[in-house]
Amino acid sequence: MAPTQAASRPLAPNDVSILFPPPKSAADLANLIAVSELAGPSGSPQRLFSDADFARFIANAESPEHPSVPESGARHIQFPDEVKKINAWFVAGIRIDPGAPGLSPEIIAKFGRQPQIRLIIQPVTNGPSGFKVHDTAGHLIFSFTLDADPPLDGCAPFPRFKPDDEAFKAVVRDVATLRDELGAGHFGNVKVSTSGDLNVHPGLVGASAKAFRNAIKALLEKHLSPQRLNTMAVMGIAPPEPWVFVSMLRVPQAGLIAVPGPTLDGMYAAQMFSMIGERHVVPQPVTNNQNPVTCRHAALQNPPLPQADRKGVSTSEFIDGNVPNSRVIEIVDTIADPKKSHFFNTDCVSCHTETAQPLARKIQNFAVPGVNRAVWPKEDWNLRNFGWFPSFLHGGPAAATITKRAAAETADVVTFINSQLLNK
Repeated sequence: MAPTQAASRPLAPNDVSILFPPPKSAADLANLIAVSELAGPSGSPQRLFSDADFARFIANAESPEHPSVPESGARHIQFPDEVKKINAWFVAGIRIDPGAPGLSPEIIAKFGRQPQIRLIIQPVTNGPSGFKVHDTAGHLIFSFTLDADPPLDGCAPFPRFKPDDEAFKAVVRDVATLRDELGAGHFGNVKVSTSGDLNVHPGLVGASAKAFRNAIKALLEKHLSPQRLNTMAVMGIAPPEPWVFVSMLRVPQAGLIAVPGPTLDGMYAAQMFSMIGERHVVPQPVTNNQNPVTCRHAALQNPPLPQADRKGVSTSEFIDGNVPNSRVIEIVDTIADPKKSHFFNTDCVSCHTETAQPLARKIQNFAVPGVNRAVWPKEDWNLRNFGWFPSFLHGGPAAATITKRAAAETADVVTFINSQLLNK
């Protein structure tokens, strides 16, 4: 009889949310993964992020709105020429997620479950003006799904995701093996523990960094393929601000398109956050995160969910208005809770300001549980959830950042993987 494989120990938050240390000089780039170097599967000559997809990613970011859409007041992302080259982009973080848009039974019942590996990518350049981490980030979302179930009534054209759990369990096994090898000292002859609060991944600093980076790259190339890349997102600036968010989806015939926001009445694809001017969040969202979970929303659905039937909160309520601190906490707690708020009922700006804004306002008793204080966002201009923030105000090296929302999502992921997928 074949020997029984020993059961893996439960995974920890840092095992599934892997943050690379922000580079401080060109020499640090050797310990990062360049997007242009990622092939798949298993060293295939085909790049994970093709030239054609990268070109559409840049074009959608800079010009997201359909010509027929009226002006919203949001400005457009402006990429410098050096950022429009794929070799400028590096992996800042990796999120292992067994089920978007959320893992609660209520969300799964309405949307299904889409396992994903999300790469957070950011541009870093070293040119005549010096070394620079740019205040820009993208998401490349690789999904692990089977043929989808039909959409629920009123929710077309969005089908219910059906997870390919066998393929994703293989990812989970390899993540656990990597964790065990790191703890045993296989990388750089130093034993590294991944337990504790979310932080820059401990295996990516010190003597283990280069070898562990190589192992992560091999894991990605083993399990990812260009065919799994069907969703993307980007946040960029019109220097030095505002910050603009755009999501993208690959659809039949049209290819990769900028997606109208579910909370922006299905009309606008871009949302802006600015510290200048009378209104800071443009366009204003109409969220639905205080109603029971529904697959009805306002993006590409006909008819859309009417505004009168929506009930929700957004950070624009206190960014563009005066509310008591108790109300700020109430709003933030809703937005940071992945059981209540997700892509289809909450706007991008809210999910990227729910931690930095209360911290900057010094809201009493506000904390970021599960996250090491060293990586709490220190400025209200920091719109990173999980990545590197270069301060245009204070300068200096880019700051590693993890938010309350990212920690809450990670906690749900760890619970689900350990109970439903690991050792199954």
